[in-house]
Amino acid sequence: MNIIARKSEDLDLLEIHGRIDGLTASEIKQHFDHAAAGGTRTLVADFGNVTYMSSAGLRIIIQTHKSLLLIGGQFILISVPVAVSEVFRLSGMDKFLCIYANLEALRMGFQPRQAAPSIESIEIDGIRFDRLHRPGAPGKLFAIGSPGKLAGSDYHRYDVARVMQTDLTYAVGLAALGVEYEDFHNLFGESVIIGHQFFSYPAVPHPLVDYSFCSPESSHTVNFLHGFGMKGQIHEVLRFDSSHETPTLDCLMQAAAQVAVTAIFGVVILAASGGILGMHLKRSPVVENKPADADILGLKSFSDWLSFPLEEEDVHKTIVGTGIISKTPSELSSANKPMFPDEGNLHIHAAVFENGLWSVNPDEFEHELDRVLHEFAVEKVVHLLPASRLKGGFIGIINLELA
Repeated sequence: MNIIARKSEDLDLLEIHGRIDGLTASEIKQHFDHAAAGGTRTLVADFGNVTYMSSAGLRIIIQTHKSLLLIGGQFILISVPVAVSEVFRLSGMDKFLCIYANLEALRMGFQPRQAAPSIESIEIDGIRFDRLHRPGAPGKLFAIGSPGKLAGSDYHRYDVARVMQTDLTYAVGLAALGVEYEDFHNLFGESVIIGHQFFSYPAVPHPLVDYSFCSPESSHTVNFLHGFGMKGQIHEVLRFDSSHETPTLDCLMQAAAQVAVTAIFGVVILAASGGILGMHLKRSPVVENKPADADILGLKSFSDWLSFPLEEEDVHKTIVGTGIISKTPSELSSANKPMFPDEGNLHIHAAVFENGLWSVNPDEFEHELDRVLHEFAVEKVVHLLPASRLKGGFIGIINLELA
């Protein structure tokens, strides 16, 4: 079995030579998945040189058809031999699959989806974006709790800020779920809320992500030690695809700053990871855990309290994050300066999910974001560092004013 990938004008083709059976099906599926993960949404499989296909081959055809359909794509078969066509007919899949006699017939009968006219292509600092602009009033940025007690692990039960989950469209901070303080005081860790959906990484020796999905009727509250929240619509959607040279988060946020209108703006990110640098707490910074060396961020205690990677992790994962960026950190006011790291201009938390596919259409950004949050398996939540790399995806921009 041999597979040849080639371009035919605007179409991505995979020529398959030989048998498709239990021995070769997984390799063929890897080629299909690799093409889709690289941004291909109209995938054409040329079966002209396929000599045999078993039920194992039919299975990967069905899987690829469904996965591309789910993200607004299309899987097309051309030059299918009679013997293989019979497999499709007997299974009933010939009624659902898109099959053309040959490439010429495909070109005569196929009309590729066109991007909405409101989407424009721009280039910023060498990075190409598809931009979708949405007019609207600025959103609101507001603080939750205070970071002042973090370094000393000085948070008491009366420092906990309880916030209704329905009141938080987007939020970042140290948070935990629970009703009684005694039950959750040791669980405060990196947390993120996106589209009202809450994900938290408890600060325990072997953490697993805790999460709480939200509906309009939900009465759930989230317990914060400190953080910030945002309300408002997404004003810009930037889609980028950097398959050759993977940009850092810092470079992408500098590019987004040239599109954002306000001095502080929010971002919502759905992207494929090219290598993540993300830290998280190992212990909950409450007074019950207060160390003898009062500064948990100091040299003596840092490694005991924070997981801080020295090398990039979580390559080829799906990253969903939110946070804020300041265009002029030197001009931050006393009200919003605590929301940012001491030496930085961005504060972003991200949930790391399994690898998967989503639509590349900026019009479908929020829909795909919600689908990933509900359907993909989440692995961790981290404070995303500026040197992290993202291969491609979306950046939603929220212009902000202080609440």
